[in-house]
Amino acid sequence: MTRYEGAGRVGRIRDSVVAAAAAARGVDEFFAGVMRAARPVFRSEVWAGITVDPVTLMNTGGHYRRAVPLRYLPRMLDIEYREGDVNGLPQLARGPGPVGVLGEAVGGVRDRSPRYRDIIRPLGLTDEVRILLRDRYGVWGALILGTGGDTPPYGPEADAVARAIARPLGESLRRLHLARRAEAGDGTVPAGDCPAPALVLLDDAYAPVQLSPTAGLWLGELLAPGEPRPPGSGAAGRGAPAGRTEGGLPPALYGVAAAVRAAAPGPGSSGSLASWAHTRSRGRVRLHAWRMDGPGPARVAVAVEPAGPGEHIALVMAAHGLTPREAEITGLVLHGRSTAEIGRLTRLSPYTVQEHLTSVFDKTGVRGRRDLVATLFARHVAPNMLKDADTGGG
Repeated sequence: MTRYEGAGRVGRIRDSVVAAAAAARGVDEFFAGVMRAARPVFRSEVWAGITVDPVTLMNTGGHYRRAVPLRYLPRMLDIEYREGDVNGLPQLARGPGPVGVLGEAVGGVRDRSPRYRDIIRPLGLTDEVRILLRDRYGVWGALILGTGGDTPPYGPEADAVARAIARPLGESLRRLHLARRAEAGDGTVPAGDCPAPALVLLDDAYAPVQLSPTAGLWLGELLAPGEPRPPGSGAAGRGAPAGRTEGGLPPALYGVAAAVRAAAPGPGSSGSLASWAHTRSRGRVRLHAWRMDGPGPARVAVAVEPAGPGEHIALVMAAHGLTPREAEITGLVLHGRSTAEIGRLTRLSPYTVQEHLTSVFDKTGVRGRRDLVATLFARHVAPNMLKDADTGGG
């Protein structure tokens, strides 16, 4: 028996958290429900729940209503994706455990952390805890908790709960990715009604210096429910250039902008980076960022546009837990390749190809090639294409 009530109480809290996650129909509801259920041990007043691309670990959205004030978000994501600090998501993903405590990672010398110096300490907090939400197929998100001030310290009981919920929450978040994509056809606006792609130009401090006419619409779509709308959102602001503002931009956009600035320039470097993010009502969007080196104040450009079917399918295959080889073979099946052709292209024997396909069928819950194509296409791609055809779009 430890200083807390023991495994029984930890188990009860874990079960309550997992039930809340399983009942959620969206990311906002997922993180809000998890934190309510974990309130007996996670009493942080400053926290965020984030979703990430399992392939790149880039920010794709999340729950930010209780996160650091918006004025800190650009710096937070600049540290995360450009400058670097302890307990970055890639670093945690490579580690053996799902939990990272900032104070422990810096050996108690918190001033070594730029995140502590520039964000945590100014907010009156003393530490930060990160809980990686991953299952055996990948990382799907994270909980980030600020501690200190009026918040009880992160102790043994909270740590036991964090480690107990990390994997089941990763599994729930992966299933939620699939459910959101499967249901996207019900709420996605047809391409004919979709705004034109948007362009956002950002300066060194990630403040917008210019927005294209449809940028306000797309940025409003990218914000998590409950967040203030960005400058230029809505009819009144459409097309208006934006200056410096305290309003903030979507975290996923800050993240891709910071990451492209971190990419080393030079021969062989494209100076660009692509990611994606969830929207409120228009499915997933593609974020394409590139560096700008001209004489003006703009240092990064980010284009926002609807994601294509290939990007949807790539995430769907990851969410089903396909290995890289299984995903490669599935892609070839979707292109109509035979087993013999797949064997030649992948340099595998037909028997090995069939073994991989059997594993794919098991993971996706289908009985054969035809069912696989029908499931992935009809459930995750066709709804939008059929709407486009009905309206004459695309």
